[in-house]
Amino acid sequence: MITKFLDPRNDLAFKRIFGTPRNSDILIHFLNDILDLKEDPIQTVTFLKVNQDPVVAAERQSIVDVMCEDEKHNKFIIEMQLSRESGF
Repeated sequence: MITKFLDPRNDLAFKRIFGTPRNSDILIHFLNDILDLKEDPIQTVTFLKVNQDPVVAAERQSIVDVMCEDEKHNKFIIEMQLSRESGF
């Protein structure tokens, strides 16, 4: 069945919705709501690279869906998982 809208649980759709500077306001609202930051809400985010180089050369590089930093230099990793993952 083809639908008019993309499912935000889809990896590409999720990254398009939450991981682009054009949609930073959507990400800010999402983080403020999910983290219940009513008293001290996030105002701005800066998107960071999603490829994380390993600390030890023998380890694998990891790639996250969205990584950003707020104006207070708090870093956020946002991952969409449809199944249980031990690391999240």
